[in-house]
Amino acid sequence: MANRATYGRPIGRDAELGLLASAVSGAADGALRAVAVRGDPGMGKTRLLAELADLARARGFAVHHGQATEFERDVPFGVYIAAFEPQPGDPSRDAQGALTELLLDATGPSEARRAGLDRYRLFQRARRLIEDQGAAGPVAIVLDDLHWADRSSVELTEYLLRRPPRAPLLLATAYRAAQVPAGIARALAQLGDATAHISLAPLGEADVAALLPEADRGRRRLLYRTTHGNPLYLQVLADAGVETLTALAEAGDTATGAPERALLEVLSTELTALTPDVRQVACAAAVAGEPISLDLVASITELPEAALDHAVDHLVGVGMVVEADASLRFRHPLVRAAAYWMAGAAWRSRAHDRAAEHLRTNGGPLQLLAHHTARSARHGDVQAVRTLEAAAAAALDAAPSTAVRLLRTAIRLLPDEADLASWRIQLQWALGRALGVTGDLAGSRQILQEVIRAPGPLRIAAVSFSSMIYRLLGDFDEAKALLTTELTRPYARDRSTSLARLGLAAVELMGREPGKARLAAADAIRSLRDADDEALEAAARTIQALAALRDGHVAQSLSETGRAAWLTDAMTDDVLAPHLELIAPLAWVELHLRRYDDASRHLRRGLDIAYRAGRSHSVPYLLIVLSALNERQGRLSEAVTAAEEAREASRLIHSRETLAMSSILLLRPLLWRDGPRAALEHAERISGTLPRSGWWSGLARLDLALVHAEAGRPDRALAALTGEDPADELTGTYCLALRAVTTAAAGARSEADSLAENAVLLATRSGLPHQLGFAHRARAKVLMLSGRPKEAVVHAARGADHFAAAGAPVEEGLARQLAAELHAALGSVVTVRNEIGRAKSLYAAAGAAWLSAALARDERRLAAQAPRGRRRPAGPLSALTTRERQIADLAVGGLTNQQIAERLYLSPKTVEAHLSRTFAKLGVQSRVTLTQHLAADAQSRDGRAAAGPDAGSM
Repeated sequence: MANRATYGRPIGRDAELGLLASAVSGAADGALRAVAVRGDPGMGKTRLLAELADLARARGFAVHHGQATEFERDVPFGVYIAAFEPQPGDPSRDAQGALTELLLDATGPSEARRAGLDRYRLFQRARRLIEDQGAAGPVAIVLDDLHWADRSSVELTEYLLRRPPRAPLLLATAYRAAQVPAGIARALAQLGDATAHISLAPLGEADVAALLPEADRGRRRLLYRTTHGNPLYLQVLADAGVETLTALAEAGDTATGAPERALLEVLSTELTALTPDVRQVACAAAVAGEPISLDLVASITELPEAALDHAVDHLVGVGMVVEADASLRFRHPLVRAAAYWMAGAAWRSRAHDRAAEHLRTNGGPLQLLAHHTARSARHGDVQAVRTLEAAAAAALDAAPSTAVRLLRTAIRLLPDEADLASWRIQLQWALGRALGVTGDLAGSRQILQEVIRAPGPLRIAAVSFSSMIYRLLGDFDEAKALLTTELTRPYARDRSTSLARLGLAAVELMGREPGKARLAAADAIRSLRDADDEALEAAARTIQALAALRDGHVAQSLSETGRAAWLTDAMTDDVLAPHLELIAPLAWVELHLRRYDDASRHLRRGLDIAYRAGRSHSVPYLLIVLSALNERQGRLSEAVTAAEEAREASRLIHSRETLAMSSILLLRPLLWRDGPRAALEHAERISGTLPRSGWWSGLARLDLALVHAEAGRPDRALAALTGEDPADELTGTYCLALRAVTTAAAGARSEADSLAENAVLLATRSGLPHQLGFAHRARAKVLMLSGRPKEAVVHAARGADHFAAAGAPVEEGLARQLAAELHAALGSVVTVRNEIGRAKSLYAAAGAAWLSAALARDERRLAAQAPRGRRRPAGPLSALTTRERQIADLAVGGLTNQQIAERLYLSPKTVEAHLSRTFAKLGVQSRVTLTQHLAADAQSRDGRAAAGPDAGSM
């Protein structure tokens, strides 16, 4: 036709195409690049993403291009399944199929195939699959119309942006300007310059002339006035009459042109002009969804194959349907919308019903079957309720928002019959759980209240789940009120009572006063005396162990921990899974009691069960303790990774409290690895989201104070420590020691001395090595600031020894670095060198880059201050390489070959080889003689240093 728009390179988008080319180049070079295209309907978002896909293919990218659809917003991961649908002849077909299969399994009917695919685990596996594909070449993921995407697709996109695959990746998104997915917008903003932000503006009049070169000037001006430069509107209205254009121009908004509903009317007119069969096929295709399945369209229309093929070919010929990536799609979502809505409501319902029957008969995807069932079933359709219930159960862990919609529909469809009352309660319980998982606490509470009011086994389950949700959100008073009310109910004292007492003890454990948790746990243990319920007893004794530890009763904590661990280890995974919350506090106690192997074993088992059983609410707690364990044992990068993973898992379940807890745990490893600036920046970012529990708010203040103290801000550190003193002795001792150091740094030396002495007394009473190390190091720093180096060096040495006994290499290194400073002040040059050498080895093994750099500066400073004289002949230790000396020091410190290998990231055989060469160089035969040899060498050097300046120099 004369006025039809021309196609090819997008008109008026040169700047945008330049940004796309730059993003493709950056990703091709191995960097992460993101593209965010936003604009009003019809502005050309889809067209621009198609250009991006072509650019990426030309550069050798594996391109995965998917488009969310308006009418399938309840199908989980729909846009990703569309993007990764295997294409015939595509070299990345296997990788595409792997991710599509993963996403379908995660919400499919097979429990065995869903096992271990809760949202967080699913996202991790999807990320790894993309990394695997990226190892062969750059990958482009292009996601269009995300404003229509299901929530699970949006969450997966957020995850990939926040924790991008380690691969050359281009991730492009497009969405309407007025419907920006908030989480995706935040994640894109955090990427900074790695994101190309493109906001599509209307075309100018010159662009309209280029787009419609055969139209006369007057018509182009009328079209521009009608459409205000909207490219899609220009294309659709290019052949409209003058009267139609004038009417639309008068009806349209002065800023945006013709309204969308008017455009739909124009499109509907085009559809009306089609023959009945072609129009029916268009409507059936709109119901079937995209990409268009000819088999599904055939089942809806019941047309002969030849008639169906003719109709589809005609739709392609007139441009309503297009071929894209070996599939058929509507030219634009508005075309599909026009076809969908022009069909009558009754016809659409029957069409969805025929589609559902086709999928049911042919074993189609469960979630797609549920989608068509939900749009066609009527009240009282029991088969439909069963289908929706099964689909909701399949989607609960990986796509809970989809489960919510399906369950609401199932409850609405269920017949109002007395004998189905228990089924209704079961559906309400499932809906309450799904709402809780999505973070809709108000909705979850409202539904679960109905379950709680009904008699039966689900009532106490609803109480326990509600309590857990409250704790995850930091609403501890609400959790306590709920459980206290449950304990006043006039029911027989049975397992439900013990569960409620146990829940109350768990709530009290998070409070400031551990004594209350001890009493509540003791009540729970008494209520279980004749119950023979090992799972509940293990949970109760775990709470008792942690409360006793916090309260300073270490002997009782040891006893209860041993019993709880024995009970836990005796349970099968199936028995343990419903009580998985006990693992994190058990491992926390084991961490502080220096039972690291037990803690690690329990955490690994807990995470394995959580992922397999879909216990997503337990995952953040387990990762939080894993982060703390890694930090304590000097695996700083692993500590950061675990804390970041805990943050991601917390975001997915919308847990404010565990998000705040895991954010706090990032402070120490960031401090030791990246330095005070990085830790302070993180502290600033999380300042408004600290934990709400009494216990963890105290831990937060402690770690924030530590960061400020190490950054040389004693006033800020003291301010962080100011407030209500921790009621538990464990945290209180650390706070007291840190307050002593910051008080001394602020100039109040006498007060600081008293605080430090009290900290040592409290730590001595507990007998916990790490606490003793912290207190003695603090005492040493206070004495050093008071100008008493001889006394200080004794406490520094004791601190180092206690930290070594606690298996805390980073803090042992800090104590040895402090000891080196003090020995330098006392003139013991060789001891300075030895302490610095050991600290250097400890920092290097832990990956404490900032501490290593700071130590190197101290080493140069102390070397410049040391007296110089003639050098003595080098001792036999000089023959050792740096790595051999590092391993020798660790071996003398009591570490096994396996422990040395884990600390230095070596294999045990490599450690054994280094030790063998060390033995040969020094002429020793065992670790005992190696220890004696190193000790004798140190004494010799100390003697030479004491003899005068010519005894050696640094």
